Formats: sequence, structure tokens, C-alpha cells
Amino acid sequence: MNTMTNTIDWTSPDVLSQIVHNIKNPLETIITASRQNERPGHEIIFNSSKQINNLIEEILTEIKSKSVSLTFHERPDIFGIYEANENVQCMCAKKINPSKITKLDQNWLVNLEKEIYRSINQNDINIYDLAYKMAVSERQLHRKINSLLYLSPNKYIRILRLHKAKELIDNYIQNSISQVAYAVGYNDVHYFSKLFVAQYNMSPKELIHSLK
Repeated sequence: MNTMTNTIDWTSPDVLSQIVHNIKNPLETIITASRQNERPGHEIIFNSSKQINNLIEEILTEIKSKSVSLTFHERPDIFGIYEANENVQCMCAKKINPSKITKLDQNWLVNLEKEIYRSINQNDINIYDLAYKMAVSERQLHRKINSLLYLSPNKYIRILRLHKAKELIDNYIQNSISQVAYAVGYNDVHYFSKLFVAQYNMSPKELIHSLK
């Protein structure tokens, strides 16, 4: 069985064009094979494939005319968390306005979140190590997080920890409070539950029962 040799660079601005071409190449092979083997079942395959191919051609035409935006941009999780949670809003010294944060700074926050998530099961995420991974000084890390989100690094990390904990419960990945707590870096289950209530107005136990 042949495997597709093309790969998609999901961070590239022409990601849509890459997707289209990765679909188009094997589809053309199907169309050719269906045309050569004109049997009752193959007519359905041919007609369906032809419709998809026509759609792809239309997309390619739009791409070439520049009428389709090909910019792919990740949004920091903290924006969605902030917008959906009044308790998180109250933790911030000022109101966060994502539209006023540059794409460059948003990308920086996305990369920072990825570094935090990689270490989220650690009880103590070292701020110095985090700053080193982000190629800034510890002081610069404090300043940047505070200037963009009006939070201290420790509060920011705590919000992300509890967000991941809620995801683990919501997605039925974990239904043991202690396992959820350990998975996001809390060895003290009682303390974890207290913080969870402060952020979500319900305990992890209440959330687990509400999903049953």
C-alpha cells in the first residue's frame, strides 16, 4: 500500500493550499482508475470523485485569485478561558483585550503555554527554567506576562493547570480527583479542590457527578 509522501506544514501561511494538493493528487488517481474500469460500482465512485475534484479546482482558483485568506493563527488558550470565566477575569488586574494584543505577542503566549503544558504535571514549575526556555530573563518573563495578561506568572500557571484539570474531567480522561490533581501538578488534593472551586464555582467532585 502506497503512503502519501507529501506532508503538511500546519504553521505555514499556505496551509490551505497544501491541504488541497494533498487531497487532489490521490483523488486524481481514483478518477483515472474509475474511468479505466467502467463497471456499475465504479460509475458512482467516478461521479462522486469528479464532484470533489471540481470543488478542489474551485478552491484552487480562489486561492490563486487571493480571495481566500490562507493565514493560519493559533489563539492562546488563556483568551478563551478569560472570556468564559468571570472568576478568571477578576484575577486579572485589568481587562484583557485580545484584539489589542499583536499577533507576535499572541504567538509568544501560545509558545509559553506549550512550555507550561509540557511540565504541567510537575508540582513546582520553575519560573527561571521557563524563562530560559522562552529565551528571556526571569524579570522579562514577569514583565511580559503582566503587561499582556495583567497576571503574575504563578497565577497564570495556576489558571492553566486548573483549565487542564477541567478538560481531563470534561473529556472523561480522568474521573478520580486525586489522579486529576496529580496530572496537573498538585500533590495536595484538598488544596487542588479549593483552587478548583475558586476558579469554577464547583468542586471537581461536583463536576464529575454532573457528567454522569
